[in-house]
Amino acid sequence: MPASPSALSAKQALTLAASSVVPIALAPWESSKAALAPDEGGLRQIGVARALETMDSADKVAQLLQWQTLPSGQQVTALQWLAADGYGLRLGLEFAVLPAMAVFRLYASPEASVSYEVTGAALLERLVADPQTGQRTWWTPDVGPTPVLEILLPATTSTRSLQWAMPQLSQIVVPPSEAETMKAAEVAVVSEKRLANDCQQDVNCQSALLDQRDAVIRMVYVSQAQTFQCTGTLINNPREDLVPYVLTAAHCVRDQATASTLQTSWFYYSQSCNSLQLFAGHAERYSAARWLATSIGNDMSLLQLDEAPPAGALFAGWDASTQALGVPVAGLHHPRGDLMMLSSGQLQDEASCNVDYVGRSLNCAAQAQPDGGFYRVLWSQGGIQGGSSGSALFVNGRVTGTLTGGDSFCPAKDGRVVYGRLDQAIASFAAWLGVDKAMYSDLHMPVYRFQVLRSGGEFYTLSAQERDYVIASLANDLVFDGIAFYAAPRAHDRLVPVHRYYNPDVGAHFYTISDAERQFVQTYNPSWSYEGIAWWSPAQPGDGVEPVYRAYQYVPGVHHYSVQTQASDRWRADAGLLYDGLAYYVWDAP
Repeated sequence: MPASPSALSAKQALTLAASSVVPIALAPWESSKAALAPDEGGLRQIGVARALETMDSADKVAQLLQWQTLPSGQQVTALQWLAADGYGLRLGLEFAVLPAMAVFRLYASPEASVSYEVTGAALLERLVADPQTGQRTWWTPDVGPTPVLEILLPATTSTRSLQWAMPQLSQIVVPPSEAETMKAAEVAVVSEKRLANDCQQDVNCQSALLDQRDAVIRMVYVSQAQTFQCTGTLINNPREDLVPYVLTAAHCVRDQATASTLQTSWFYYSQSCNSLQLFAGHAERYSAARWLATSIGNDMSLLQLDEAPPAGALFAGWDASTQALGVPVAGLHHPRGDLMMLSSGQLQDEASCNVDYVGRSLNCAAQAQPDGGFYRVLWSQGGIQGGSSGSALFVNGRVTGTLTGGDSFCPAKDGRVVYGRLDQAIASFAAWLGVDKAMYSDLHMPVYRFQVLRSGGEFYTLSAQERDYVIASLANDLVFDGIAFYAAPRAHDRLVPVHRYYNPDVGAHFYTISDAERQFVQTYNPSWSYEGIAWWSPAQPGDGVEPVYRAYQYVPGVHHYSVQTQASDRWRADAGLLYDGLAYYVWDAP
């Protein structure tokens, strides 16, 4: 077995492994941009559905793929889509069969370094199966109008075990942001900041919410093969444990299928006040999100990102108390998907509104209604446009609601918009944001198991990053076996640490909670490498808690672990094994 997979170093930039790429050219998009959803103070449509008859079945795709064998024994194939009149492409892969050991890599072109890599195991965990067909649809991140998709399979995995079709893709037909499309020469000659509308104010031209800007994210997602933009906000929780919760509008994201397509842009603001240049430290994240809950009556959703935010991101504070009329308010958002802007005004009254999610319309009663699910805001500066939807309403620097829509005319003075009320929606999110009741569901993280071919033992990891590293790099040595049980990624009351050691002599790992066993290893097995705390486990039995049993196999010298009592009974009767008994406790469900 190679060096322990926990010894992760910075991955060198990967380049295309396949020696040839199958080209798929798209015909020009012939529709008018007028066919897009109107850019009115809400979500913004930037991409359209394109049918692909040449790839609408697994059989057609199988005929296109040209599998090659690499010196490592891995099998690889690659395809490239070409959209001459597009700003980007998102590919809609529909998996009928998806092996966990598959690796998918996206490149902006055949010459580029890899932009994104994901394993089949990660996709199986993330994507929701269609209840009728059982298929899982993966919408790839947008890496440009000429993306290359490379697929790798282990030598021991048949190419027939991967079955997918692509009946459609989403083509980006308008610039996601003018800040991305302007050339450096154009920036140099512009003397005045181009604003999404003339009422907008660059967030960097004021000082009130400069910290909060680092919590605001530009969101791009796919719904019914069409691509849209909204705004979301990273928020803190009473535990302050850095779980990446995001608040946005329900008319942007309100189910797991949509959340699985999420791509986010961070620090997406100007380099300086009224600058046309995008901040040099901006970052992209491609790993989607988990939909947690929606409060339909307030048009608000809570998500949890599948990937940690970039360094420097702020977890914004929030206030779930009812806000007083007349209080000063502000909004941070991405109008037309552009650089972050600020709007300010005051809370005018409470409103009752109806959001038509199918027709994408908003109807609010003209009269104030105290029990209505929305705040009506009167702008004095700034405004909203398509792409602003889901952005936070700040009062005293804290999130109190999320934007649904309203007036987007210019000048924005006296424009009225409505925000879903967090004070009413908080009941739907109490399991994650509740102050009075501790909820520990975020502690129950999956622990993944691999079978080690050389030693016959098992390797366990709580890290999805380490899991994907093993699948992508050690496919000939370890076989992914799915989720073994659930444990905690951090310390907490009534939890104990499980320590991990690596035995290089046999290529096996050893897990223990015992200080006496740790001392024994350090004294009598100094060649074993201590790899730190693997996870945290319950200190004692309880509801949903299961014991993990352990046994030692004399030859070749490895430990085995199981939550099954049948395994412990079998180990006791095996003369080749030393039954160790209880190793530690785990949870049997998330």
